[in-house]
Amino acid sequence: MTKGPVTTAEVLEVVAGVHDLCRRLDPDAIPLHEVPDAFDALASLERLGGGAVLRMAARYDEAGAWKRNGAKSAEDDIARKTGTPTGSARRKLNTSKRLKRQPKTDEAVRRGDVSPDQANEVSDGADASPEEEDELIRSARRDPLHELRKRSAAAKAKADRDREETRRRLQRAREVKRWNDAEGMGNLLLRLPADVMAEVDAALKPRVERAFADARDAGRIERREATMADVVRDLLLGGGGDDGAKRSSQAVRPEKKVIALIDVPALNRGRVEGDETCEIVGVGPVSVSAVRALLSDAFLALVFRDGEDVRNVTHLGRQVTARQRTAMEARGCHCEREGCGGTYLLDIDHNEGWTLTHDTRLDDLSWLCWHCHDLKTRNDLRLVGPPGRRRFETRKGRPWHAPPASGGPPGAVLGDGGTEPPTRRPEPEQGTFTLAD
Repeated sequence: MTKGPVTTAEVLEVVAGVHDLCRRLDPDAIPLHEVPDAFDALASLERLGGGAVLRMAARYDEAGAWKRNGAKSAEDDIARKTGTPTGSARRKLNTSKRLKRQPKTDEAVRRGDVSPDQANEVSDGADASPEEEDELIRSARRDPLHELRKRSAAAKAKADRDREETRRRLQRAREVKRWNDAEGMGNLLLRLPADVMAEVDAALKPRVERAFADARDAGRIERREATMADVVRDLLLGGGGDDGAKRSSQAVRPEKKVIALIDVPALNRGRVEGDETCEIVGVGPVSVSAVRALLSDAFLALVFRDGEDVRNVTHLGRQVTARQRTAMEARGCHCEREGCGGTYLLDIDHNEGWTLTHDTRLDDLSWLCWHCHDLKTRNDLRLVGPPGRRRFETRKGRPWHAPPASGGPPGAVLGDGGTEPPTRRPEPEQGTFTLAD
C-alpha cells in the first residue's frame, strides 16, 4: 500500500480504472449468488467516492476554478459538475469547510463509514453541539437517515440559546415558490416553520390516508406523493376532499391532532431551562410560545412530563383507550418495525396478540403500517424490542426475515408467505412540504 498524501496522478489513474470497470459492468452477466457481494462493493465505492468529493469541495472553492468556468458561485459550479441541485451543492460545500475542524467526522467520511448525506447531518449537528459528534456518528452508522436528521435537529435545538428568536427568524423566512419544470409539471413549494407545518401535516394526513385506502380498495396502488398531490389539489380547488371519502371514520381517524410534550414549569415560565422538554412530536424541540400559540386549538394534546404516568396503563378490553392512544402518539406516529418507519395507513397492533393475553397494555402496543401489519399476521409473528425499534420474531423466539424475492414488484406476496420489503422513498426535510416529485 502506497504511503503519504495522494497525488493528482494517483487520483487520475484510479478514476481511469473505475471508468473502465463501470463501462464493462454488465449486471446480467454477474451470477445471482455473487450479486450481493458485487453490489455491496459498488455501494462502498459510491460512499468512498462521494466522501472524497465532499472533502475536496472546500479546496475546489479555494482554487477559484468556478470563476474561470463562468459560474456564479462555487456551489453553482459544483452542482453542475456533480449533477445535483444547487442547494445540495451548497450543503456539500459548507460541510466540507466544517470538516477541517471536525476530525472525527472527517475520518468517518474518509473511511466510508458515513455517506455524504449522513456527513451533512452529522457535521451540521456537531457544529452546533460539538459534544454530540460521537453520538451523531454512531447514529449515522446505525440508524436510517431520517432518524439521524432528528438527532441532528435535537443537537442544534439543545445548543439554541434563544428559541423565541429562532422562531421569529423562521417565521420571517416562510414562503411559497411556484414554477414549471422541463417535464411539463407545475411545482409548488411551501416552506413554513416546523411547528406550523405540524398543523398542516395533521390536517392533511387523515385525508391522504382515506384517499390512499380508497385507491387500494379499488385495486390501485399509487405513490403516497401522488395521492397527497390529489388531496391538496382538491382542497385548493374546492373539489373532492371529505365529500369524496368512502371509508368510515372508524378506519382512519379524521380529526387533526398535534401532540406536544412539555414540562409544566417551562410552560408556566415561558421558556425552557436546563434539561426541560418542549417539543412537538414529529417536529422536535420548539419554543414555548409555539406551544402556547396552539393552546386555543381544541386538537392540541399536551403530554406533561411530571403528569400522570401512562406507561403501564392496562385494561381488559381489546380497543385502545384515549389515554393510551395519546401516549402512543407522543412517542411518534410511525411504523415501529426497525428499518420501516412508514407514517401512512398505520394500525395499533398488539405485539403478542390480544387473543393470547386478553388485556391491552401500553407496553404491548405498537404502530405498524399496513404492509408490516399484514406481514406479521400472515406469518404468525410477534414484535419484540423497544418502542420504535421493534423486530419480528417467530412464536418460537427465533429472528424472522422475509425470504429472498424471486421477482415481482416491491411488496408483492411471495409463494411461501413472505414479502419483499416495499421501496422506501426519502423523507422531505422538516418544515418543507412540496408537491414536486
